[in-house]
Amino acid sequence: MQDISIEVRNLYRAIGELAYVLAKIDKSLTQVERLVFQEAIKEELGKDSWLAKDRFDMLENQGLKADLEQTYNRVMFAIRQNRLGLNEDLIERFIAVLEKVGGVSGITDEEIAIIERFREDVTKIWLNR
Repeated sequence: MQDISIEVRNLYRAIGELAYVLAKIDKSLTQVERLVFQEAIKEELGKDSWLAKDRFDMLENQGLKADLEQTYNRVMFAIRQNRLGLNEDLIERFIAVLEKVGGVSGITDEEIAIIERFREDVTKIWLNR
């Protein structure tokens, strides 16, 4: 089996970061949110899901005060830098991860707005490679 490209590795890390901030929107990170994230990335990202988990765990261990807009912009920058690794299937898997994490305690309007914004922005990046 072939290893994933550097671009896809970076994309996995970026989605881990965005999932962390999405989980922290309500200012707390529950054990259930952690578990849902871990299961979602295993299911959607497979054997290389550790890349997303590593970024999520690093942010959690730093106790980072996650600023949604700054993080979103940083993630979108990383996605633009690694756009050659994007494809339609990967975008859908990333959105599935975000929807699962956002839906843990009932998805809020803010979480829906972020996921929809992500869907639009990442699709534009992919289409304009």
